[in-house]
Amino acid sequence: MASFAYSHWLSQGAYSLMNRLSVLFFGFLNIFFMVRMIPKAEIGIWVLFTSVTAILEMVRHGFIRNPFITHLVSADEHEKDAVITTSLVLHCMLAGIISVLLLVSAVPLSRFWDAPGLDKLFSLYALNTIIFIPFLHFEYLQTAKSNFKAIFISNFLRLALPAIYVMIVYFGSHHLTLVELAVVQIVATFIGAVVAYFYVKDLARIFSNVDWKTFHELFHFGKYTFGTNISSMFMKNTDSWMIGRLISTAGVAVYNPALRISNLIEVPTLTIANMIFPRVPQKMKEQGVAGVRDIYYKSVSLILAAMAPMVIPLFLFSDTIITLVFGAEYIDSAPILRVTVFYSLIIPFNRQFGMIMDGLKKPKINFYLLVLVAVLNVIFNFFFLQWFGLIGSAYGTLLSYIVVFILNQIILYKMYGINTFKVFEGITEWYRVGWDIFRKRIVKFA
Repeated sequence: MASFAYSHWLSQGAYSLMNRLSVLFFGFLNIFFMVRMIPKAEIGIWVLFTSVTAILEMVRHGFIRNPFITHLVSADEHEKDAVITTSLVLHCMLAGIISVLLLVSAVPLSRFWDAPGLDKLFSLYALNTIIFIPFLHFEYLQTAKSNFKAIFISNFLRLALPAIYVMIVYFGSHHLTLVELAVVQIVATFIGAVVAYFYVKDLARIFSNVDWKTFHELFHFGKYTFGTNISSMFMKNTDSWMIGRLISTAGVAVYNPALRISNLIEVPTLTIANMIFPRVPQKMKEQGVAGVRDIYYKSVSLILAAMAPMVIPLFLFSDTIITLVFGAEYIDSAPILRVTVFYSLIIPFNRQFGMIMDGLKKPKINFYLLVLVAVLNVIFNFFFLQWFGLIGSAYGTLLSYIVVFILNQIILYKMYGINTFKVFEGITEWYRVGWDIFRKRIVKFA
């Protein structure tokens, strides 16, 4: 594997990582200032609002993004216009349905949660959902072209503007309302879409006929990737839900710090997954099975190389880290953290398996495997919680990940000849390339 290829991956990965970190940073910045200006009750309303909209965006991500990128990258040149137009039509239809559902359910949900003002936020988000159509359409086009720099810039603007507004209100000692913030989000989405357009204006061709055969393929592909996302969300929340049901909400509070810290470790996994997804069908088209093997080895080894410096100290000093971050009253979360950190090392294999299957238009395999492991996770958690107490949930989740790891590695070996052990050979190569880049770009300025 050539050093140039590794360096190119690191360059693209840097923008993808910055995009992921900007989401975390501006999310933290918003809530940091909001809790100092807004009553707890209104913060709760905002949390409910963002949790619902996050699910809606996950629906759009699974149903539109994955099938669009997969079909666009693998399409012949004369087919690309039809794929772009057809996907945009499907996107508009989905956004229209979401907007109508939001408008219809806004008042009932506001009453259900006894959250006054939530209906206004949902009504505003119905408009934002429509504006998100061009923004996300342009982002998906950029992803297909692996232009992660453009994605970072447009997303940075969209996220930064509301955060800047919140800080201006805070330091100006003005009163912030949730409706104002929702309006600012709409403006930020529009500005982000305008900026994104200039990066893809040569690609954003919409004046083509809708290909109903392609429409049918995108729809049926999307239903599986959507189901995969739902199963994944269910898998990630099963432990907390079952602890709350079988033990107590206090148990959930003790378990949660371990999850929060281990979720941070997953940032490299999500970053690389977004980066390599459009490359999978392209590699298959250009190099066949050998290209698929190469991209799997490189992506998983890069993720593990990025995770290792975080995982080792978290495992060795879990007691100290839990105490420093959450306080001594959460020390019981330390042994749980050691387990969650361990299974974080398995997740890259599983997630990249999903990227390979989706990228090669085999979403059924990924969907059925995730449904299986989600069911197993419920069973394992049920018994392990009763046998081992709180940490049993972590053991159950670990066993679930191990089962799906074994199954997906068998599938990858039989279908593409992928040897799991070759992943570990690539880790040292990433460190060598990283050191060369550091020495050339950093040390020479010292």
